[in-house]
Amino acid sequence: MKKAKLLTTVLTLGLFITPILSANASTFPQPVYNNKGQAPFIPATKINLSADKSILEIAEADVTGDGITDTIYLSGHKVQPTSQYIDDVSVTVKSGADKVLTTFPLNKVGGYQPHLFIGDFSGDKVPDVYVATASGGSGGWSYYNIVSFKDKKPKQIFNIQENPNQNITGRFIDGWKVELTNSSSTKTLAIDISAHKSDYLRLGIYNEDGVVKRETKTMTAPFSKLDPIDIDNDGVFELKGVQRISGAYRADGLADVETTLKYDGTVWSSQSVKVTVPMDNIDPATSKPTPQPAIS
Repeated sequence: MKKAKLLTTVLTLGLFITPILSANASTFPQPVYNNKGQAPFIPATKINLSADKSILEIAEADVTGDGITDTIYLSGHKVQPTSQYIDDVSVTVKSGADKVLTTFPLNKVGGYQPHLFIGDFSGDKVPDVYVATASGGSGGWSYYNIVSFKDKKPKQIFNIQENPNQNITGRFIDGWKVELTNSSSTKTLAIDISAHKSDYLRLGIYNEDGVVKRETKTMTAPFSKLDPIDIDNDGVFELKGVQRISGAYRADGLADVETTLKYDGTVWSSQSVKVTVPMDNIDPATSKPTPQPAIS
């Protein structure tokens, strides 16, 4: 493999980039282990859930907004004794004021190592509950959910609908290229895919002259990472996510997209978008790479 193929570059597609401040690590709760350091063991009957569920993590914060610290429990069901796969994931809040339990199930969420983060994403000065669960699939993506428990009225503000965020779309064009478009700014970027000619000829996407025979769009995977961040250090968290763009099939990786998302109380909007592609996939006739470090 040529050395050049190991290099990457980052291109900004029409949105500003701002310095990013990481969330304080102490904000993350610790898993609940037994005295042998084994897997979570506390039964969820403690919080009025079925006996086949276990409490996975516990955190403390005022998530109801009444000024009194609440206790937040992340629970789930271990499908097989010999497997780490967990389904039926839910979040339960025990009110610090009156000890009332409020449980919110995360529908269609199952996977590995679910964990909590507590922080204000909506800007209402009341912390929300963020849950990340690794899917365990070959694509390396995860489920992400954010739930507000303000006034003991749970409301999901980030769920399965937001996980496949589609800021960047792409299509195969003539000349052995893929054209990526930022849906927010309509700015485009051309990626040279001639190194994969044999695959695309075999699949009938191009003819021998590099002319598209069959209109084909790229595929954007769900977020593989979606980390809480506080961009401007104002106490309100944004989300920084990474997604893989693939060509004719999932293993045909063409680029990685890093997006910063902010919630305005109703919808999540992109604050910045960066695309990382291999150096040998940049078409110098249409794009001038910005000399920035690659996405880590």
